[in-house]
Amino acid sequence: MKSISRQMFQFGFVLASVVIVVLLVGNFKNKNEIERLEINNRELLEKLEQSNNESIERKRGLDKTGLSVNKPANTIELHSWEKIKGLKDPVKDIISDLRQHRELIPYEGSLGGTMNFYSEGQIWILTKKWVLAYFEDGHNGGYLLLEYEVTKDGKIKWNTVTSYIA
Repeated sequence: MKSISRQMFQFGFVLASVVIVVLLVGNFKNKNEIERLEINNRELLEKLEQSNNESIERKRGLDKTGLSVNKPANTIELHSWEKIKGLKDPVKDIISDLRQHRELIPYEGSLGGTMNFYSEGQIWILTKKWVLAYFEDGHNGGYLLLEYEVTKDGKIKWNTVTSYIA
């Protein structure tokens, strides 16, 4: 009888030891998982803060480069020009027209990307003659300085003055 009790005690001891080892290993894995989640959380918070800062800058009328977002140098000049040239909304019409002319970008896309003017917020009308526009293909980007002219019938002619890959 004593040997059965002793065997039961030994079995219980071994079982308790195995349970403790399993719990310790599980606890170690949980600590690693918690650390990984905390790192991910910090990274997400940093991205959120950066996004919030960019949003605040956009609300102030600035893009991430500090340039004014779609605010022409001389709004009064463009509004009076609208009546003469027949553009209903000069800023919107000029930007919309430019976005349809990706052939003005003198660079080929890379890694399967297509160079284009993807963001309206990164096209700046500087004067009634000049536009600065950011272009990209998702991998590389750059800037174009363009000269434009609106014909009497409201069509826009474009000429690339200079460009560079940023």
